[in-house]
Amino acid sequence: MKPNIRRGLIVACTAMTLTAVADTAVTVPEASATLSSPLERQTNPKLPKVHYTNQTKIIKDCPIHWNYPREAVNDQTWPAGPSTGSKIVGVRYTTAHYALVRDGQRQRAQTAPWWGWIEKDCLLDKVARKFPRVERPRDRASQPDPEDYAPRLDDWWATGGNNIPKRVDITPSHRPIKGQVSVGTAGTIRNGPNKFAIGNVGPGWTFQIARSQCRRLDGQPYKPSQWIFGYSPDARRWGWVQAAHLPACTS
Repeated sequence: MKPNIRRGLIVACTAMTLTAVADTAVTVPEASATLSSPLERQTNPKLPKVHYTNQTKIIKDCPIHWNYPREAVNDQTWPAGPSTGSKIVGVRYTTAHYALVRDGQRQRAQTAPWWGWIEKDCLLDKVARKFPRVERPRDRASQPDPEDYAPRLDDWWATGGNNIPKRVDITPSHRPIKGQVSVGTAGTIRNGPNKFAIGNVGPGWTFQIARSQCRRLDGQPYKPSQWIFGYSPDARRWGWVQAAHLPACTS
């Protein structure tokens, strides 16, 4: 009986040893799998830039207005259309009759302003669109883009910084006026600091502000890149203008 017991013990011990070896063989790869691979250690690549505007041809000569045309607005314009240097524009968003567009020709030449309002009837593709967030998205200026590739956006809607459409408000809340400064150079009016363009200011225009002096809360001059809230009587528009266009605010 003892030899049988000895053999049984040997078999049992051998089985336990094999089981332990087998367990070790399984757990080692699992442990190594928890270590980050070179691919996992890489940072995620940046997403492609958002394609904000819908490029389209201007089908007839039309003026582009500095500000939304209405009564008592200082109606500054520049020419655009087939017979001008501004033949193609990018639609940012639309209203019932007008489109807020970017004139790439003027932007490349750094001739401010390059954002402005044009009648939608002047455009081949009269809508804003949401393009896929890919490198070099197809944007056909010579024909309307396919709806299944770049769906049109309703009036007052534009693509935001995360490529999600947002409603554009061109009438920011009013504030009490306490002072005013003179505009030095042409600049864009925005509905928030570095947000959607809604109009423009021109040299020599008055910009009314919500403070008696154009200074930051700490009493220091603004940096040229900072934004200042106020009202432009010439544009008949409340909004933010960059301090770079308001010399009294940076000196």
